[in-house]
Amino acid sequence: MKRHARLLKIAGVLCLAVAVLFMLREVLHHREALLGWRPGPAMLVMLAALAVAYGAALFVLAECWHRIIGLFGAEPRRRTWPSYTTTLVARYLPGNVAHIFARAAWLRNGTLSTPDLARASAIELILVPSGAALALLALLPFLPVSAIAARTGLPVAGLIAGAVALALLAAAAVRHLLFRQLRGAWRPVLAPLFLATLFMAVLGTVFALISGALAGTGFALGMAAGLLGWLVGYATPGAPGGLGSREAVITLMLSTVAPPETAILVALVFRLVTTLGELACFATGALAIPRRPVPSGVNSSPQS
Repeated sequence: MKRHARLLKIAGVLCLAVAVLFMLREVLHHREALLGWRPGPAMLVMLAALAVAYGAALFVLAECWHRIIGLFGAEPRRRTWPSYTTTLVARYLPGNVAHIFARAAWLRNGTLSTPDLARASAIELILVPSGAALALLALLPFLPVSAIAARTGLPVAGLIAGAVALALLAAAAVRHLLFRQLRGAWRPVLAPLFLATLFMAVLGTVFALISGALAGTGFALGMAAGLLGWLVGYATPGAPGGLGSREAVITLMLSTVAPPETAILVALVFRLVTTLGELACFATGALAIPRRPVPSGVNSSPQS
């Protein structure tokens, strides 16, 4: 198991290196156009508003995490929300999953056992990207699926079969992790899955507005590019916050409908907006949300 994890990490680092080198080459090649960009007051106001909207939407994911924790035991929001917001910026540490381990560690010595916290973290790793996949599925009727399949070199049927296989794999993993809690009913999972999908719809909308303003792309294509970029960044082991790999995917996708320098600019501005939103959410969680320690008499739940 350790060998597979090591190989996966090496593959992720290699993918990250390729993505960073690609972005570095593109930025250097188009540096004059990028340095010449001067956003006006209206653009700056729009980007600031999008950063605030994205930061607010992150509290939807905090509630998603709260609902996932609730599948295993009772924890108040005064603990689950800060465990999410105050560890948010840890996603920029090497490994790309530091924030997930950090929020589970934040909730130790509470009502959940260590194995249940590990299961909750694993479920979050599945449900959040599943929300992105559902948002992409809703966009399918508005996307040139045949053209996308042609660019990727895969038939439409192959893309659909791959998506179905991934959905079945995710469902099987969640069922395995929640076998005792589900008891044949999937209703408890629907609330966090809906919240993850709602967040992804906001994320896609933020990117679509940025790409529309800077590159003139259509709304559906912009959403799809942003969500696919997020998914690839999320799935790249070793990429802090998906840094590099997300921008590479966005640049490649938008370069088919916009000049390369514009595609790079959109990717970089999107990174700036999301980073500012994450910092705003972190600051709010660290300063504005009251936190109270769990009474010493509270015991951990029995290990499952």
